[in-house]
Amino acid sequence: MEENERQFRSLSTWGVNHALRRIVPRSLTSRDFKDFPSTTTIQAQADDFIFNCAALELGERYEGWLREGILSGEVRCHPKPDGEGTLEVLVLRPARSSYSDEEIGLSGLNWSSRRITANDRGRERQLEQRHRKMSRDLGQRVELIGGWRVSYSSTPEIDCYFMDWARLYLRRIRSQELIASDDMIGGRPFSRYLEVLTALSARSQKHIAYAAILRARYPHVHIRNLLTSHIVRETFVSSLAEFLDADTEEIETILKSMTLSSENLDVHTSGSETAWAPIVQASEGTLLLPNYGLDINPFLFLLADLRARHERDWFRIANDREGRWIEEICRLFDGPRWQTHDRNLKLRSNGRVETDIDFAVLDRKTNELALFQMKWQHPIGFDNRARRSAGKNFIEEGNRWIETVNSWLDRFGAAELRKRLGFEDLGTPNVRLFVLGRYHAHYAGFDNHDARAVWSDWVHFQRVRSHAPRRSLSQFASDLQSAVNQSRSGKKGESLMLPVGNLAVVFNPSSVPEQ
Repeated sequence: MEENERQFRSLSTWGVNHALRRIVPRSLTSRDFKDFPSTTTIQAQADDFIFNCAALELGERYEGWLREGILSGEVRCHPKPDGEGTLEVLVLRPARSSYSDEEIGLSGLNWSSRRITANDRGRERQLEQRHRKMSRDLGQRVELIGGWRVSYSSTPEIDCYFMDWARLYLRRIRSQELIASDDMIGGRPFSRYLEVLTALSARSQKHIAYAAILRARYPHVHIRNLLTSHIVRETFVSSLAEFLDADTEEIETILKSMTLSSENLDVHTSGSETAWAPIVQASEGTLLLPNYGLDINPFLFLLADLRARHERDWFRIANDREGRWIEEICRLFDGPRWQTHDRNLKLRSNGRVETDIDFAVLDRKTNELALFQMKWQHPIGFDNRARRSAGKNFIEEGNRWIETVNSWLDRFGAAELRKRLGFEDLGTPNVRLFVLGRYHAHYAGFDNHDARAVWSDWVHFQRVRSHAPRRSLSQFASDLQSAVNQSRSGKKGESLMLPVGNLAVVFNPSSVPEQ
């Protein structure tokens, strides 16, 4: 794919939600599903429609950033290329140092995914060898129907192979740990949803493999016709239940949280977070199976749906989530040098609770005490409203915690806090404060982090700590701050040009011609 085409596709993803809101049926029909190939004309119309939806979405996004002061804008007038009249150009530039700060957390999440991929490379090679051995059989089982439609058969061996691939592939996708596999939600453990999601991913990867064979065999057939497929809903549910040896009714219930339909359309498309749905309900009896929904991040769709459907279960799980995180951080401070306090400690004054400490660790070697506030937020992606809410809550609560803890220490002293934590008496310890966000600690539009603490997302913290486990707490704090600063300096941000109505919008240009 050429660079211009790649940029066009990347921009178009911003239009997915607007497009889905306009084409997913609000009321399902029982009429026969119309099946026809995608032609060059249809593709051009679809591309224009989605791109215009993307321009609308980005226009709304940038308008919000202008109102928040994240961007500055300047309208410039330039002669049109044909010499007739002038063209108005809105030039937008970042106005805050925190612009695109979400990239800091994303860089950590991407590193975590790459690490899992590298660790799984041996298993991946084994699967590639299995694929080569069965490639001839795969080629004999697929055919092109009507000059554009994929048809194939399978075997238990082939299905098992793609299930193994799906398990490996899904492992590297972020945010799935938001719910533990044994957490109960919707009346069943989350592991049941994961089993169904794995089977869907396996089916998707199998379809892609067969599509690739046909693409090589028939280069003239457009990839869009090869990738997207549909199936009768009843057939799909029953065959999936049989494959997983599960109850049909349970599978149908679970699939509701993986299917975009009129029932949950507003839940998934009202914001800016793209709804990459594993399944789309096209009619009363027909399901569309868009492979992109399982290739990008199916967990985000599933988690958003479960949160909306089972709110009480969701918040119960959220309250218990911190315990799993505490267990993870304890493993990073294992050994006789470190003394940890893994229970919430309330700091009181005159019988009143002022704040609390989520986790604390004492370095016996240097007599340094680290205090932590830990916030496990929901992944925000690129949704503007979610970013504003998460950033405001996280920064304000973090700053308030830092101020309150320092005030308490000024009045009662670090030695008293060490005593209340039950740590060994090595004299008055030097105190370090840390504010941790599970996915993000830095947000566009929020520049006022209290510098008396180190602010970090969990992956940066984990990465720096694992790299040098013998460093003292003060050295670790310095290393962590440097790592976060390095990620900030590596921010790329967006840079693009697009039409919004009659206005040309140029965002974050490297240079601007004279008027």
